[in-house]
Amino acid sequence: MTTAIIKAEAREVQSKKFVQAALVERFIKFAGVMEKSAQTYKTALNQLFRYFAANEISQPSREDLENWRDGLIADKKSPATVQLYLTSCKIFFRWLSLERLYTNIADHLKSRVKVSHEHKKDALTATQAGKLIKGVKGDSLKAKRDKAIIALMVATGIRCVEVVRADKGDIVPKFGKTFLMIQGKGHSAKDAEVLLPAQVEKLIEVYLQARGNVAADEPLFTSISNRNKGARLTTQTISKMCKANLRAAGFDTPRLTAHSLRATAATTMIIAGVELTQVQQVLRHVSIVTTQIYNHAVQRLKNQAEQTAANAIFDTISV
Repeated sequence: MTTAIIKAEAREVQSKKFVQAALVERFIKFAGVMEKSAQTYKTALNQLFRYFAANEISQPSREDLENWRDGLIADKKSPATVQLYLTSCKIFFRWLSLERLYTNIADHLKSRVKVSHEHKKDALTATQAGKLIKGVKGDSLKAKRDKAIIALMVATGIRCVEVVRADKGDIVPKFGKTFLMIQGKGHSAKDAEVLLPAQVEKLIEVYLQARGNVAADEPLFTSISNRNKGARLTTQTISKMCKANLRAAGFDTPRLTAHSLRATAATTMIIAGVELTQVQQVLRHVSIVTTQIYNHAVQRLKNQAEQTAANAIFDTISV
């Protein structure tokens, strides 16, 4: 890149059209991230650019970024969203600085919010999970599919996106057991595996038999709608299906979602005495700190301090 081009781009960056779509695409290409992360960056930066446009900011300063951050907080964006937006902003300005397009005015920009490390979704008990699976009634192909998916998620902790990516050929025998090869979140290959418990494997077999001949490279679970029959499911479809079955089973709260099935698998393993490192391996957490979040939830359930205090107090009076 010549000096003339750098100066031309710098003038463009500092004009009223502070960021062009081409500049953002260059940044995304430089970041080398997966599609989902790229979309996260774009969403955050679009929010920032709209703020600049609304306030007629052509040469943003550190104070402008701080005001934008304070506006996000005032608009009651969640702490996680604020932190995510600021992280995207800081990476973007760092790149601009490296490219000599703009000063890094976002360096060490603080989020001024605290992100909770407690788990944001509730889990079901083992009994409730059994009720959820049993509640998927009927002999239709959809019922067989939904029961197999829910059982798979609640027993192994597999994510919605991992269900979507699974093919029939990803079910493989190993050492007398059956495993499902997984393409995890942020991964480009199927480089992990989960053990298919016998009960779950049976439900998947029942579903596949109902589908008929399924080739190894076909999706493990497919749509049954007239519009997309036979097509690979989407994460949105699975999320809606899980939520509908949770409601039907009587578990209708905002904190119970498709991701709650993963939380259920984790907490059930921990309550049953599975070592935390083994739970980490099954859930494919890079850091055991993430697995500890589920452990904290289990320990809180076991803590009966409030009831003990109430028993001691109310035993002395009549109410």
